[in-house]
Amino acid sequence: MDQDFRKKTFRGAKIEDVILELEKLSDLCEEKAKDSEQLERQRFYEGMAIAYATIGLKLKGEFDYIEKAVIDEMYHAVERTSNPNPANPAGNADTCSFCGKSKEEVGKLALGPEVAICSGCLEFGAEVIKMQ
Repeated sequence: MDQDFRKKTFRGAKIEDVILELEKLSDLCEEKAKDSEQLERQRFYEGMAIAYATIGLKLKGEFDYIEKAVIDEMYHAVERTSNPNPANPAGNADTCSFCGKSKEEVGKLALGPEVAICSGCLEFGAEVIKMQ
C-alpha cells in the first residue's frame, strides 16, 4: 500500500466516521454471509463481520481489552460448527458445539441444525449480543 493512499484515507479522519464505516463493513459482511452458498465464504464473511464489530466496539470504548481465551473459544466454536459430525446429528447431541462439554457436565442442551449449545455458552452469547 503506498504512502499517499494511507495519508488520504486516514489523516484527519474522525473516530466517529471510522466507527460508522466499520459498522457498515460489518453489516455488509453479514449480508454477504447470508447470501453466500459456499460454507467457506460464509465463514470468512462472518469472521470479518465479527472483526469489524469488535474494532468498532473498542473504538467506542465499550471494553478495555479482549482476553486471548475469548478469541480462541470463538475460533474453536466456528471450527466445530464448520465441520459438523454427520454421525452425531444435533437431535442426538451429547456435547455443546461451542465449549465441547458433555451434557452430563452442563445439563440440558438447546438443539439446532447440526449444533447444540449449553446454558453457559448461550448466556455468554447473549452478553456479547447485548454489548453490541
